[in-house]
Amino acid sequence: MHRAMLGLSLLLLPVCARADGVYQIRPLTEGELMTMYTSVMRDACSHADQQWHVWSADPSGGYWGNGLSDGNEGIRAIAGMVLTCGALLKYSDAPSAAERRDYVKKVTAAIRYVVATHVTGTQTCVDGKKWGGSWQSAYWTGAWAFGTWLMWDHLDADLRQGVERVVAFEADRFLAGKPPSGRWSDTKAEENGWDLTCIAVAANMFPTNAHAAAWDTKAKEYMMNTLSVARDRKDNTLVDGRPVSEWVCTENLHPDFTLENHNIFHLSYVQCSSYFLTQSAMYYAYAHRAVPQAAAHHLIDTWRMFQTVLLPCGETAFPQGMDWELHNLPAINLFGSLATYMKDPVAAEKEKIILQYMRTWQEWCGGDLAVPGSGLGFTRHAIQAEQTTYGYLSHKVFGPATQDKPVSLPPFVRHYSSVDVTMHRTGSKLVSFSWKNRIMGMVLPIGEGHEANPFFTIPIANGLIGSTELSAAKDAEITVLERAWKKTPNGFETTGVLLTDGGLLKQTLKLSSVGEKAVVYQDHVSAQSDVSLTRELGVPVGIENDKLTGGTRVVYHREGKTVFDWQKPQAITAVPGPWANVDGRLGVVTAAGSGLTYSQAGKYNGQGVYADIFYASFSDAAKQFKAGDEVARRIVLFYVEVTPEQTSELARSVKIEDGPGGQVLRFSLPEGGEAEVILL
Repeated sequence: MHRAMLGLSLLLLPVCARADGVYQIRPLTEGELMTMYTSVMRDACSHADQQWHVWSADPSGGYWGNGLSDGNEGIRAIAGMVLTCGALLKYSDAPSAAERRDYVKKVTAAIRYVVATHVTGTQTCVDGKKWGGSWQSAYWTGAWAFGTWLMWDHLDADLRQGVERVVAFEADRFLAGKPPSGRWSDTKAEENGWDLTCIAVAANMFPTNAHAAAWDTKAKEYMMNTLSVARDRKDNTLVDGRPVSEWVCTENLHPDFTLENHNIFHLSYVQCSSYFLTQSAMYYAYAHRAVPQAAAHHLIDTWRMFQTVLLPCGETAFPQGMDWELHNLPAINLFGSLATYMKDPVAAEKEKIILQYMRTWQEWCGGDLAVPGSGLGFTRHAIQAEQTTYGYLSHKVFGPATQDKPVSLPPFVRHYSSVDVTMHRTGSKLVSFSWKNRIMGMVLPIGEGHEANPFFTIPIANGLIGSTELSAAKDAEITVLERAWKKTPNGFETTGVLLTDGGLLKQTLKLSSVGEKAVVYQDHVSAQSDVSLTRELGVPVGIENDKLTGGTRVVYHREGKTVFDWQKPQAITAVPGPWANVDGRLGVVTAAGSGLTYSQAGKYNGQGVYADIFYASFSDAAKQFKAGDEVARRIVLFYVEVTPEQTSELARSVKIEDGPGGQVLRFSLPEGGEAEVILL
């Protein structure tokens, strides 16, 4: 009795107290937004002083970062800081006279280093090699050139000529050929976009150059071949005086405007491929020239697709996982440009939100724009400085952002067939399942009122489908034998059959997204030959637990609660009973399985987060199975944006009953009413 009363008292405690005060997000006026941008940029420049080096070969030159001829901390990092300092010199009255003198001195020295060490120059970088004429050098040149343009009046005639020489060389490389094409696995949208920035800045920065007209035409061609799709090849709509079909020679996005890079549906590359177009539009606007129609080619089509995976906090869901750092990606550039250039209200709202998170993280890190957990150091700092500066510049060049109140996305079910991802979005949840590239599912709570601590579930390998550890060596490859999906009256259902562990196990699964807040996952795993199982890691959900999320997770359960402190990781912990609730945001109820377990991370992973994992079915008991034996059966219900008390009540409603065609799972919905799912 005492234990039961203790559990009830714990359930009645306020569950959101832990999340309060991590962030303070508020509406911003245009003036407040620009003041915050300026603060971020000034602190970024101050922090970068730690990475400033006087060039030993010529003390009149210098560089930020490592100064190497290749890599992201070499010329690319220099370009980011040249752009940031140049924008402050051009547009801001906030820096003191001493700061301005320092900016001019360092930027001029950095420009001299970049000009002298280019393949057209007379000297080499600190690694004894020249830079330029390479895969990514046009991208570096675009940002670097715009930064020099912003402070052109501070440069002498010889240095200006050197800048034109470098920019002309890099832009000329693209005049003779055609943009490359790549739709599957490795898009060329990103590469065409970054090459475009160099060509476009050349056309506008040096209008009297003999190649300026050719650069202008080539810039439009690359604009049209960045977010290109198959139907463009038959489109006779006139854009900048020519039919679309005459401009486009590539196919870089799928027909539904999804995009693949690094062999996955990669939203980071949707972002950058889009903002390379808006950056190029900015160069035309800065030169007081009409922005080509081509600069908007499929930009809004792609933005509409992108909004479907955009989270309330301004970050992105990754239905096929993520192979870069999860947070602080440069969407700020895209948001700022769409908010000003396209007057898009959703982008305007997200720009204000994400900038406030970025500013908080920067203050935590003493001016560094590499978030806690980043392993990229000054590389990430310089990239973030560059992207934040483009967001700032969008307001200066295109004008103020729209102030219209955004309209929330209505609930929807969407299947992106080219990448084989199905999603259900409501006001409370975003549920996805991917059958291609990476087979995985995600359940993300996205309800209102969590601005103070929005970061919660994260993409992990084998999300929901889980994995097993066998005593014998195995192949980790998963083979999909069957898969199907269908829309239901209040969500979607997807089913499939997998061979896992080198074909030793067969897994039949079904995911049902039901109504506003519920998701049902179920599967059967059977042995295809005799196997020895050492661990079952079933139905996993990734939960971030680190400085960015407040540093603790509270798991409520039948016997009370358990607190998981990221700085005091516990051994893998069994959760008593058939239900649990994490932080009042995610309820988990098992109708069949091996038991609930919470596993804490002990370090940052490659995504720059501490990735705790909640297993809805876990066992570390060694077991042997014969061919044809059932290895596991899991039936798990997830409820988003529910309290521990609600989770406990919902768990009591879950019943497995016999029906005319087999067994049926019946359960209550948090929003009211009953639901049922046919069991495998």
